[in-house]
Amino acid sequence: ATTAGSSTTPPQQQPVKLKRSLFTFGKKKTATATAVVTESKTSHGTIRVNGAPLEILEPAVLRQKVMEPILLLGKDKFSDIDIRIKVSGGGYVAQIYAIRQAIAKSLISWYSKYIDEASKQELKNALIVYDRSLLVQDKRRQEAKHPGGKGARSKKQKSYRQPGFCMLYF
Repeated sequence: ATTAGSSTTPPQQQPVKLKRSLFTFGKKKTATATAVVTESKTSHGTIRVNGAPLEILEPAVLRQKVMEPILLLGKDKFSDIDIRIKVSGGGYVAQIYAIRQAIAKSLISWYSKYIDEASKQELKNALIVYDRSLLVQDKRRQEAKHPGGKGARSKKQKSYRQPGFCMLYF
C-alpha cells in the first residue's frame, strides 16, 4: 500500500556554483568607501564608484589620485575582477583617499583569497613602497571639544583687569 508520490526518488540537484566575491573598505577621516569585488563577466574588469565609471569621477584634479593603484600595479591585474564602490561621508578629498584605499585593499584581498600568496606579497610591497596609506588607515581623528571654549583648542580669553577695580595713582 504505497502511494504514487512516495515511491519516486527526489530529483538530482545541480551543484550551485558560487560566484567568487569579497568585501573590502577604505577610510579617511569620516569618509568610508565599501568595495564589492566579483569575478569579471567580460574579459576586462570594470571599476564603478556610486554606479558611475571611475573615468568620470569628479573633481577631475583628484581623479589621478584614485587611479594611482591601477597605474602602479598595471591594468592587467584588474582585468579579471569587477569592483563596485559605494562611498559616503567626509569631503571630496577624504572620499577620494578612501576610494583609492578600497581599490588597493580589494586587489590585495583578491590575490590573497583566490590567486596565491607570493603574488599578493609582491603587490603589497609595491604599494607600501609607493605610499603606505594605500593599505593602512590614517589614525588621526578630529579632537573633541573641551570645556572653557568653543572648540578643541580655543579658550575664553583671560583678563587680569577686573571691571570696577582699577586704582589710579597720581
